[in-house]
Amino acid sequence: MWRINRLVVVLGLSFSLLQSASLAQNTADHQAAGASSAGSLKSAQPPEPASAVSESQPVITIHGVCSDKQGAGTCNTVITRKEFESLMNALNPGGQSISPMGRQNLAQAYVEALAFTEAARKSGMTESDQMRQVLYWARLRTIAEVYRRDLEEEFRTPSDKEIDAYYQQHMPSFENVHLLRILAPRENSGGDKAEFDKKALTAAQAALTRARNGDDPAQIQKDLYAGLGLEHPPAVDLGTFRRDDFIEKEAAEVFSLRPGEVSQLETEVKSYVIYKVVSKSTLTLGQVKTEIIHDISQQKYRDALKSVMDSAPADFNEQYFGPMAPKPPLNAPNIPRRLAR
Repeated sequence: MWRINRLVVVLGLSFSLLQSASLAQNTADHQAAGASSAGSLKSAQPPEPASAVSESQPVITIHGVCSDKQGAGTCNTVITRKEFESLMNALNPGGQSISPMGRQNLAQAYVEALAFTEAARKSGMTESDQMRQVLYWARLRTIAEVYRRDLEEEFRTPSDKEIDAYYQQHMPSFENVHLLRILAPRENSGGDKAEFDKKALTAAQAALTRARNGDDPAQIQKDLYAGLGLEHPPAVDLGTFRRDDFIEKEAAEVFSLRPGEVSQLETEVKSYVIYKVVSKSTLTLGQVKTEIIHDISQQKYRDALKSVMDSAPADFNEQYFGPMAPKPPLNAPNIPRRLAR
């Protein structure tokens, strides 16, 4: 079984090797360049460009491995540039640039896979029921993965019309609000927690009145901490946030305020909080275009996956499997990010 798993893993690793090769190549180039400049290594002649090799020329020759057309005995398997690049392109659907090291990694993995396949054929393993089941499962998984990959490519680039429509439809989510915050901790490291919480609430209510009367929030925060016997008051300027930075209730209130207005007193688990809106703005389409493209692409992709799964409902024998755990929905909404308290 180990040999079968190794064969499947070798084939599955090929695309990962291609993806990681560029980074490894860059590292090797830097190391070689540094060594050459220091005079510690002799300059290596650059390899002949791959374009100089014709499509019909062999790029890999594996001795002792028979092709399907060859019989038993001493034989070789020859892979031409066209055949190798056909495989490489199939494993690289995004059309990313493949470095020489990437080609080398795939070539090594290809040879290893063919060598193990030949060894398995000679041992008779390829005719076993175990091998047939493994290949059947690998084929199913590969088809499903390639189909998912093709869907991602299909939906990767939405049209300008779709992008503009999404921006107009989701305009509120692109609003920004610049906030100041006054915070009163509800507990202290020592003493009666209930008594301190009561004192903090009174201080927060007084701070709310001052904020609505136009007092400087930074001074209010300093005075609040001093009144509670606390040191190191936090900065009041939180910066800029969007709706998904808040829980739904807080977002509705904060974004309903006009610049200069102050929120109600918010009761959090560990603190009482007051917000003051400094300014509000809306991000332009150009500023959020990349985000919109990602959102549209992901939504189309999830919808397509859901359509596939909805077309093939399944019944499971619970006497055999037991109760099946529910799968998470494909269109699960993004979890909003909370403001740090």
